[in-house]
Amino acid sequence: MAKKKALALYTGGKDSHYAILKAQENGYIIDLVVIVHSAREDSWMFHTVNTRWAKLHVKAMGKQLVELKVSGEKEKEINELLEHLKKLKNKYDFEAIVTGAVASKYQKKRVDLIAENLDVEHFSPLWGLNQEDVLREEVERIEFIITAVQAYGLTDKWLGQRIDRNNVEEFLMVCRKYQISPVGEGGEFETFVLYSPLMSKRIRILKARKEWYPQGYGYYIIDEAVLE
Repeated sequence: MAKKKALALYTGGKDSHYAILKAQENGYIIDLVVIVHSAREDSWMFHTVNTRWAKLHVKAMGKQLVELKVSGEKEKEINELLEHLKKLKNKYDFEAIVTGAVASKYQKKRVDLIAENLDVEHFSPLWGLNQEDVLREEVERIEFIITAVQAYGLTDKWLGQRIDRNNVEEFLMVCRKYQISPVGEGGEFETFVLYSPLMSKRIRILKARKEWYPQGYGYYIIDEAVLE
């Protein structure tokens, strides 16, 4: 199989990170990692919690970082991303876009259209897989913590908590009980990677805080972190 030069859309969360790992195992060459920063926290398309710290991952992976800004306005942000990627394609001539989409038809369809417009492949190695199986695989291969809970049934207990072999089945049981996507595909929860086989160094969080709201959702905000 001929190797393809790819660009990865990245958030710092478990799915986009695991997608890079799986893509490289499938022969894709990923030197360029793109982090999209939305001006709105309620973006339909882009992860927003702690994305500024995702650059530490890129450094630890030894890849080139590109940070882009979009308005966060529904659909407009898609066109903004397309225009950014057109410029990047002219400069880096990539042949594929890698994403960590698992079940979100909204996100998958829009990146499919962007890829079609750019005449490149959209490779989503996690797409359509059983979500519980994906989470179990991720637990075995990467270290990550919960940084946002935004679904009924998930409490502040999970904020800042690492999901690992010891608690993954408990977490899945909660997801089943409250009909929550086991990978957080609908924004029910968000994550941040601390370490994986892709990284030469581990991320250590020096300072963080929980923000919990009476409506039943909250965030684990990272204020200071380093590679060690």
